Amino acid sequence: MRKTPRLLIAILFVIALIAGIFLAINYAKGYRPSLKNKALQGTGLLAANSSPKGASVFINDKLTTATDDTLNLPPGEYAIKIAKDGYIPWEKTLTIEAELVTQTNTRLFPSVPDLKPLTFSGALNPTPSPDGQKIVFAVENATTDTKNGLYVIDLTTNPLNITADPRQITRTSQKYDFLSAQLTWSPDSSQILATLNSSQPDELNVLLNPNSFNDIADLKDVSAQLPVILTEWQDLIIKKDHEKLIQLPEFMQTLATQSAQLFYFSPDENKLMYLASDTVDIPAELIPPLPASSTQLQTRQIEPGKIYIYDLEEDKNFLLDKAQPLTISDNPTTPQKLTYHYSGLYTSNTQWFPDSSHLLTITTDENNQSKIIISEYDNTNQHVVYAGPFANQFAYPWPNGNRLLILASLNGGSNLPPNLYSINLK
Repeated sequence: MRKTPRLLIAILFVIALIAGIFLAINYAKGYRPSLKNKALQGTGLLAANSSPKGASVFINDKLTTATDDTLNLPPGEYAIKIAKDGYIPWEKTLTIEAELVTQTNTRLFPSVPDLKPLTFSGALNPTPSPDGQKIVFAVENATTDTKNGLYVIDLTTNPLNITADPRQITRTSQKYDFLSAQLTWSPDSSQILATLNSSQPDELNVLLNPNSFNDIADLKDVSAQLPVILTEWQDLIIKKDHEKLIQLPEFMQTLATQSAQLFYFSPDENKLMYLASDTVDIPAELIPPLPASSTQLQTRQIEPGKIYIYDLEEDKNFLLDKAQPLTISDNPTTPQKLTYHYSGLYTSNTQWFPDSSHLLTITTDENNQSKIIISEYDNTNQHVVYAGPFANQFAYPWPNGNRLLILASLNGGSNLPPNLYSINLK
């Protein structure tokens, strides 16, 4: 008679333990009790993260929490807004799915530009290296003739976030007038080809080391070896492109090589920006769909003359409505053909931002005012980070994404050449 209560207690304990484990597992999956439905209802998790941290999170126009935080929400669409004083607000409609985590991955950009000059004697023909770490430019207004010539500025920063001053890599002379030279980086960013008097009988071609000073007395004309040099550079580009293309689904490999005029991989090589040259329909599910993938509007019907972004991780294809190809020479020189492969800077008004999640686009409004827009790669959150004077439509991001480089004349209509300025994006 005494064993019965003990057995009953043991059975009840096991039942309670199983029920507790069941509830704990389902709670971890996002299930919550619903008084309305009198059952456990599945929820999704919103991970509201931002850089910088501590921004306010609005859900359907209601202040709900601050970043970085996670919230359980019933499945459905939500208007999410993340805002912080001094920064441009971020807004997007996100779809929350049961048992899945949706992240905002918000990058907030300053609402007030902070400009700092990097050059003081002018900067002509700024040309970024293919690896995005350096920029070569010409100077003609230095205090002495020996300081006129080509300079390189390193865009890397030291631990104190200080950028080194531009360093001179060669000077100009009567024979070598680098101020009007065509400058072409090698694909590995280890050399600069300077072409003087291009396509003229007296054309000169010299190779420069961007990491040290090149004395004009030691310069040699490499025009005779130029076809071999350029062929080697072209082969290197083809090899690098092939290594990246094989990561794509087979259909996108064919599209990039046969139905696109130009293509550029993101810095992390997980996304492809391309200029379509044919009408193509991209089949659905080229790769197995990922859980909690992007639910933003995509376009799989490709039209020629438009620029798209393909996300090879999520198999999504987005049309860039503000991206426009530039006029490309019908008969470009071989060095020009090389630079066309380096960056959208040379062929479009849009280029990759270093974090691979954003794009940098230069537009001109109806009042002929140029603007620099940073947007997410899915064509959302198009923010104007700078609207003002800058020359030659030149804007280029710092390798770490913390600053933006522009060429501008801010000296009140002076005849002096424009200088390079940095815009703080932190």
